[in-house]
Amino acid sequence: MRPPKRFETGPNPRIALMVVWCLIVLVIGLAVGRSIGTGSRAALIIAAIAISGAIALTLFATNVNLFYSAAFATIPMAGVAIPGVNLPLNELMLAVALSVALIQNRGQRNPVPAFAKIAAAVLLGMMTISAGLNGGFDLDVLKRLGHLVLFCVAYLAIAAGMIPRRVMQRGLLIGISLASASGVIALIAGDTSQGYSGRLTGQMLGDPNRAAVLILVLGASSIEIVPAGWRRNITVVLLAVPFVLTQSRGALLALAVCIVWWLLGRRLRLVAGIAALGGTTAALSLLPSTIQTFSLFRTRSGSDVLRGTILEQSLEMARANFWLGGGPGATRVDVYNRFSFFFHNSFLAVISEGGIVSAAAVGTLIVLTFGRMIMLPAGLRNPWFEMSLLAILVSALHLGEVLLDLPSAVAIGFCLSWLARPEPDSPRPIPPMNRAMGQTDRLNTPNVTGVL
Repeated sequence: MRPPKRFETGPNPRIALMVVWCLIVLVIGLAVGRSIGTGSRAALIIAAIAISGAIALTLFATNVNLFYSAAFATIPMAGVAIPGVNLPLNELMLAVALSVALIQNRGQRNPVPAFAKIAAAVLLGMMTISAGLNGGFDLDVLKRLGHLVLFCVAYLAIAAGMIPRRVMQRGLLIGISLASASGVIALIAGDTSQGYSGRLTGQMLGDPNRAAVLILVLGASSIEIVPAGWRRNITVVLLAVPFVLTQSRGALLALAVCIVWWLLGRRLRLVAGIAALGGTTAALSLLPSTIQTFSLFRTRSGSDVLRGTILEQSLEMARANFWLGGGPGATRVDVYNRFSFFFHNSFLAVISEGGIVSAAAVGTLIVLTFGRMIMLPAGLRNPWFEMSLLAILVSALHLGEVLLDLPSAVAIGFCLSWLARPEPDSPRPIPPMNRAMGQTDRLNTPNVTGVL
């Protein structure tokens, strides 16, 4: 006989939590927006109080997924910084979210491969040594080291399953949508505040090249949360529009490699897949300059001359700092003895900062993760996550801040968490007895990381 249904007369705690969170997000958004626009210290203090309240709420709340989604929704908003301290909003929110996850998550965690932990230790160790050998630890160096610590903690925590992957993906997709919409609005309004005309940019996304990488990498990392079919197709189209409007040739090259991989490479095993990938990348990288300046890009020849000069200076700086690096943040070159530019190659930037050992650690981390992903059985492979890693590797050849940026940490973490707990292509029904024992609607696949 069924027990009688219980009636609750008090307020629903989840609804109350959602209302409080909406108010906190509203206060933070308004305060940060005003502080950005006017440099108001009062607005900055209000934002700090609201963030402190959010931390207290999440530490004692029964369901913190709303906060985690909100934190990951800020990751695509790379252009938003808190005035006065010049700290990116997305890094601050992610640091708080990871701190809360480490405090609250005391349950079973996914196994993290040893190579991922070693890569983090080597990267941080070499960057710290390089900082000590090149002028010490001033404020800018400490900020850069803090970013690198956040990068490593982020991909390790995501890999360990500290935060539900679906919650993170939901936040990322919301953040990409909001940031892309702001960029489209800025483009229509003719905003040239970022120094670019006719290309998608904006306060949230930053420059067009970085915006394109954010949309491509984070889009590939989060798109699987949308049900397959017409809804996913519409989402892909909606993300493709702002991506194309950035007119970033480096990101378009990465997209071309991803499309080839989707059509061909994802059906191949390790050796054949890497061979196809290398051939495609080489072919696209060696396109004639006449094609690279075709149509929309016909006015970019002057930019190409500047990019070539920056590359020459970057190579010289990377050679000079090849073994021990020039210290965290050593990623700018002087061109014509008048202008300072960031590197346009992320591999050279990592060498310049922490030496060849740091670059080898990051490269090995991504390559080994990608290799294990494509060695999974066909029914357990995730082509979206595979493409996110490919987008990072190809984009890193044309942009200076890709390998050690937050989107890379998210993509690497998602792939490592997938390796620990891969999911089949579609949900399978669970027998009543298993359902009674508390299993979810998705098949619990055994850990396969140790056998790869």
